[in-house]
Amino acid sequence: MRPVPATGWRLLGSSRGRAPAGAPRPLATPGDVEYCRRLVQANSYDSYLVSLFSPRRAREAAWGVRALDIELASAGGRATSQAAAQVRFAYWSGAIKSLYSTDPVLTPVTRVVYDAVHGLGISKTWLRRLVLEREHALERPAPATVADVEKHGERAYACLIHPHLEALGVRDMHADNAARAIGVATAVAEAIRSLPQLLEQRRCGLPLDILEQHNVNLDDLYDHPRSTPALQEAVYALATTGYTRLCGVAELYAPNAPRTALPALLAAVPVKVWLERLERANFDAFDASLQQRSLRVLWRLWRANRRGTLLDATNRGK
Repeated sequence: MRPVPATGWRLLGSSRGRAPAGAPRPLATPGDVEYCRRLVQANSYDSYLVSLFSPRRAREAAWGVRALDIELASAGGRATSQAAAQVRFAYWSGAIKSLYSTDPVLTPVTRVVYDAVHGLGISKTWLRRLVLEREHALERPAPATVADVEKHGERAYACLIHPHLEALGVRDMHADNAARAIGVATAVAEAIRSLPQLLEQRRCGLPLDILEQHNVNLDDLYDHPRSTPALQEAVYALATTGYTRLCGVAELYAPNAPRTALPALLAAVPVKVWLERLERANFDAFDASLQQRSLRVLWRLWRANRRGTLLDATNRGK
């Protein structure tokens, strides 16, 4: 097999939303907010770091939406059958619908989200899509094409960024395009990051078309999960899709979005850092270092926030 090509990748380098007139009295207690914060910190640490650069109300809203997604993932994972999973998702679908009524389902997470909905104008569309995508993911086989991975990113991960933008008071086409692109890049990174664990379960998140193009024997990988030259080439091909999307965020969408959108668009930074680490590991998804947290993420976030841009020296052409 030919070696994985060296890429020389050079990836990407505060105001609050206003409560609508007549908004209901807030329901969430400090304990509810702290519950959501801890849930996000424990289960989505990079997202937690990103949230720290937002104003308080937007930060708490982001915690609530992320905590909701974690609860949804847990609901599907704990279900003992497809029927049980459907019951759990039906409950959450009803709970989200109730948040836009005068009789909401009350849990620590829903109280925080309720306040975000009525205090900052979080749209029902994004929350409903989170439920639908989590439910459909249980039934969906391995993605057939790269386009399937991209659609998953737009429906799952981007729908976590759009509410963050709304909580920041941002309604802007360029910011929304950036959110979709970051969602796609995140889905790409997660498909690769989860590969070792999925193969142990005889599952695969890499698209079948890329595996076929690079002559990856999936049955052999199921029997003997490991890195191979063919698999590294397939990983490189998929990772390039995520890299390209992040370049679009840094060079086109983020520079044309309102400055107030940046705290939400910082979600691109942890993805960028992980893709850089993947490149240094020669696109070996089984490299143990890729499962560890990077101490550079917080520094990169701080730098991007301080500069007010996701562009680095290379993107600027210096």
